[in-house]
Amino acid sequence: MPLSPAKPVTISDWRKLVEKELAGKPFDKVLVHQALEGLSVAPLYTERPDHRLPPPQGKLWGGGAFRICMRHPAGVDVATLVADVAQGADALWIAGGKIPDGALEREELKNTSFVLDENVLSTLAYHEAGADAADEIAIALSLAVRSLEADGTSKPIVQIAVGRDTFVELCKVRALRVCWQKLLAAAGVREMPLVHAVCSSRTLTVRDPWVNMLRVTTQVFSAVLGGADLVTPIAFDTAFGGVPSALGHRVARNTGLVLREESFLGKVADAAGGSYYFETVTDTLAREAWNRFRAIEREGGIAEAERSGRLAAKFEANWKAQLKAIATRKMPILGVSEFANLRERLPHPTPPPGDAGTHRDAAVFEELRARAEAAGHPPEALLLTLGSFAESRPRAGFAAGFFAAGGISSRESAQDEKAAIVCLCGTDDAYAAEAAERAKKLKAAGCARVLLAGRPGALEASLRDAGIDGFIYVGCDAVAILSALLDGAS
Repeated sequence: MPLSPAKPVTISDWRKLVEKELAGKPFDKVLVHQALEGLSVAPLYTERPDHRLPPPQGKLWGGGAFRICMRHPAGVDVATLVADVAQGADALWIAGGKIPDGALEREELKNTSFVLDENVLSTLAYHEAGADAADEIAIALSLAVRSLEADGTSKPIVQIAVGRDTFVELCKVRALRVCWQKLLAAAGVREMPLVHAVCSSRTLTVRDPWVNMLRVTTQVFSAVLGGADLVTPIAFDTAFGGVPSALGHRVARNTGLVLREESFLGKVADAAGGSYYFETVTDTLAREAWNRFRAIEREGGIAEAERSGRLAAKFEANWKAQLKAIATRKMPILGVSEFANLRERLPHPTPPPGDAGTHRDAAVFEELRARAEAAGHPPEALLLTLGSFAESRPRAGFAAGFFAAGGISSRESAQDEKAAIVCLCGTDDAYAAEAAERAKKLKAAGCARVLLAGRPGALEASLRDAGIDGFIYVGCDAVAILSALLDGAS
C-alpha cells in the first residue's frame, strides 16, 4: 500500500503546539528575549535576512587569522614589549601613550604593529558609561563622520568593546562591519578600517576574580567569530586597579593563543555566516544602530550630543535598566550575585570605588560584601527548615546563596532559635500549615528580622500579620533586601 505524502509542518503549526505547552502564558514574554532596546531574540529562525556582509579584513598584516593585541600602559619599557611579543603577542596597544624610544629599532619588534590611541576611533568610554550594543555602533559611525569631516580620512582602526551577551556581542561586531561598509560607500572611501575588539572591563569582578578568565574567553570567542581583526584579552585582575599582574597578563595573552592555535578560531572566514539566527540578529542590530546614528547626526553630530547631555542621559537610563536586572539577579554574575564564596582569598586588596561616569556590573553586590566585612563580624542568617530534609532543601539552598551574595553567612536548623536574621525554608504546603505560627514564636523570642523563602501568594497578608518581615524569591530586589539586612545588623 503506497504511503501518503506527509503534510508539511508550518511555522504556524509549530507555534500552536508551543502555545499549547505554555498553557496560556504569553509566547513573546516567555520565549522571546529582549536583548536591548530595538532587538528581540526569538526562539526560532527559519529565514535569512537580505543583506551581504563585507569580507573579513586584515590589510595591515596581509590577512589571515585574528591578531592578539596586548594592552600596555603609557611609559612601558621596551624590554616588557619584547618579552610580550616573544611569548605570543602579535600587536601592542600602548594605551594613552606613545611608542617607547628605541622600540622600533629592536629586531624582535620589527614585524610587530603598534596601536596608539591617536590612530583609533574608540567606543570604550561610551561602553563603560552604559552604552548598549546599538549605541556603540552608532557612536563609532558618528566618530567616523567627525574624522572624515575634519580631514577627509578615517582612522585606520575602530575600537569596540565586547561584553557579556555572547551571541549579541558576536553579532555586534558583524553589524559594525555592515554599517561601516555602508558609511564608507556613501563617503566614497574604499578601505575598511581594522576592527579592534577589546574585552569589556565593565563585566569584570573583584570578587571571585578567577571567573574573569572564563568571561574573557567567551568575549574573545564573540570577537573572533564576529570578524574582529585585532582582539585584546584583558587580565583577570584588571578590576583591582593599577597595572595587572604578570600572571593576569600572561593568562590573558594565552587565552587568545589557545583559542587561535588549539581551538582554531579565526581559521574560517565569517564562521557565523549562514545561521539564520546570527544573520537575523546582525541585520536587526545593524538597522537599529543605523537609525540611532542618523538620529545623532540629525541633532548635530556626536560633539553636540555629548555637549547637550543627551548621550549621558541615555547611557544612564540604559545603566539603570541593566542595574535593575542585576539587582533582581535576572542578570546573574557568577561568583558575585550567584555562588558567592564567603571564604575566598583575593589576590589583591579590594580597590576603592570606580570613577564617576563609569560602571561595572558587579559593583553593587561587591559593595554589599565590603559593608558586611567592614562590620568585623559579618552577620549570620538562620535558615529554619520546615518539613523533611528533601522538602526544605530547594529553598534552603536558594536562601543560602541569596544571603551569601550580600556577605551574610548562613546555617540551618530545624528548631526555633533566637537570631538576628531568620529565614523560613520549606514547601508551600508547609508554609500554609505552620509558617504563621512559627513566625509568631520567633518574633516573641526576639528575632529582629524574619523572612520567608518563596513567593507568599494568597498567604502574604496573614504571614505579614504573623510577623514575617519580607520574602525572598527569584526576581525580588536582592540588593535592596540585603542592604536593609546589613543596615539592621550594623
